[in-house]
Amino acid sequence: MEMPNDYAYSVRMSPMKFGVGVSREIGNDLKRMGIKSVLLVTDENLNRNTDIPKKIKGYIEQEGISVEVYDKVEPEPSYQRVNDALEVASSLDVDAFVGVGGGSAMDVAKATSLYLTHPADFFDYIGKPFGKGKPIPPGPIKPVICVPTTAGTGAETTPMASFAIPEKGIKIGFGAPNMMPALAVVDPLNTVTMPPSVTVATGVDALSHAFEAYTAVAYNARPMPRTPEERPVYVGCNPVTDVFAERAIELIGKYFRRAVAKPNDIEARSGMSLAAFLAAVAFGNAGVHINHAISYSFPYERHLPHGIAVGLCFPGTALFTAPIYPEKHLRVAELLGENTEGASKYEAGELVYNALVRLYYDIGFPNGISEYFDESDIPEFVKKASQQTRLLSAACRYPSEKDLEEIFRNSLSFW
Repeated sequence: MEMPNDYAYSVRMSPMKFGVGVSREIGNDLKRMGIKSVLLVTDENLNRNTDIPKKIKGYIEQEGISVEVYDKVEPEPSYQRVNDALEVASSLDVDAFVGVGGGSAMDVAKATSLYLTHPADFFDYIGKPFGKGKPIPPGPIKPVICVPTTAGTGAETTPMASFAIPEKGIKIGFGAPNMMPALAVVDPLNTVTMPPSVTVATGVDALSHAFEAYTAVAYNARPMPRTPEERPVYVGCNPVTDVFAERAIELIGKYFRRAVAKPNDIEARSGMSLAAFLAAVAFGNAGVHINHAISYSFPYERHLPHGIAVGLCFPGTALFTAPIYPEKHLRVAELLGENTEGASKYEAGELVYNALVRLYYDIGFPNGISEYFDESDIPEFVKKASQQTRLLSAACRYPSEKDLEEIFRNSLSFW
């Protein structure tokens, strides 16, 4: 008798070097990889207002490696940034890419390496209906080394990238195993310059990554792929990703408030940097779902920070997913500081909701979607979110349009 559901899961992650001040070793790391020249991809704001990209450039050049800098990446970048960076890279003889910054810079570095190695129109590798849906060639791409300066996106250890399509007013994500960074250099010192607003947005993003991975559909509840090659990048939650997700949530519960209140608290910054990496390993294998699907429903022209867009309906999502995994939701509430002693499984969703609302209030997160939009916008948001079928199908419970409407309404305001 053939198995109706999948039976296997794998866990991928980038090699990671972690430590306070570890950035100074990046030149040696690249030299050991045999790299002679790199394109350092970053954003203008970071390059202008901090010395981080300049220091990374110097550390690399100390080892005799040539460095060119592309610093035109903007927050929530358009796919045009990839085309621009590709034009620059094509004129150079680079061996590798170094992404320095938040998820935007790292995503541009990954995508530029992909298209430089496997040339194609940008939309060739984008899934339908927004692109042509052509398979990404399996061959290796030029190495991408990631140096995160935020603690949230997890782009340093995922084979995915996200970009805006301004003319359509949407964001899309795509990826393949060969887009996994070759090395993640995680130095908490690089996150100290984050203003509180960025610490809040990226931290909520990390928390959502861990929660969504923890509450994804189980790997053995997915249909059996016809071949191992057709197994998706996101395989569903499993015993390994659950360990990473739980630890990430625990660290965030312990350090998030401190990192916002005291930006120079290196212990808190270290805890959040590690949490972001662990959460990324979890979601990079298990997947993300409803929160991220909803985030893509908000108008691109409003330019909401990704972590804000992901977090606005997070409490409402927890109420919706709790009946499927009540024990896991009780554990999440406990890790975030709620007293769950004697609580029944029927209280699980409400406890996570309350834990998130308390956290949001303490860190200065926006008070629900009503801070940005009107209740009359909800039908349009439901329509757009329901189109994100790839993401929604990764959830432990697939939401109907009515369910999505309820999630939005439960997230209009929190206090």
